[in-house]
Amino acid sequence: MPKILLIEDEPQHARLVRIRLEANGMQVTSALTAREGAEAALRQEPDLILLDLLLPDMPPEEAIKALRAVPCAAKTPIIAFTALDPLEIRRRRLDADFSGVITKPYEAGELLAKIKKVLG
Repeated sequence: MPKILLIEDEPQHARLVRIRLEANGMQVTSALTAREGAEAALRQEPDLILLDLLLPDMPPEEAIKALRAVPCAAKTPIIAFTALDPLEIRRRRLDADFSGVITKPYEAGELLAKIKKVLG
């Protein structure tokens, strides 16, 4: 069973994603902030991280750095959830840190397909 760490500050969205992923045989741990996500990564050792790029506690560059500082998450694939424009992601050079990007709003099938592709 793949272990997914979901870092999303919108509780309703996090709940919906959790339901979808668990219905597809995945174990999901949620965090509302990047700091909580880094702590959860240390405890969970996730197979994949789903990261909202617009979190309340730190900008995306710092959130990625905090996650990569956790030894067991240093190489864990990250799929970004974002409302950021793809051009802004490239301008800030964030795309090199991700195994995939899902632009909000998105279709549920797109999320599952991207996760399955990354996990192999």
